[in-house]
Amino acid sequence: MNLDEVLKKFQFLNNEQIEKIKNAGFRDGEVDEFAIMEFFVKKGDLKAVKSAIENDIDINISENKDFGSSILQIAIRFGQMEIFKFLIEQGADINFVDKVGWTPLMESVVDNKPEFGKILVEKGANKDFVNHRGATAQALAYKFGRTEFLDFL
Repeated sequence: MNLDEVLKKFQFLNNEQIEKIKNAGFRDGEVDEFAIMEFFVKKGDLKAVKSAIENDIDINISENKDFGSSILQIAIRFGQMEIFKFLIEQGADINFVDKVGWTPLMESVVDNKPEFGKILVEKGANKDFVNHRGATAQALAYKFGRTEFLDFL
């Protein structure tokens, strides 16, 4: 898809946001809705993320290539707490499973973001989910030495 085609789905963005996207170096054929959402999450642009969700961009959108991460997982990976909380409040799937069998809770362990993991557990994330390699979030915490997680896993 080319950038102009993708941006038709983001007509609700203001001119400044559109310019940021156009100047971000997206190449035709390598851009899709997820790439735009990921861009805003990485930049910490809560306003753009809110606009997108309010205008029917799928809150559980995930990447088609790579690992199949969700926007919630991207928010964890890049430490975007405000966006993370907003996505959860709006109904993002806290038990989303990506292409490699990882959940947002597992993402928080691997990325060493216990403050995100604790919220996920408080919101009811499945602590006992087993990934494709047979590991739970707790097993990952032990494996990577993430002892802060052991208090709530």
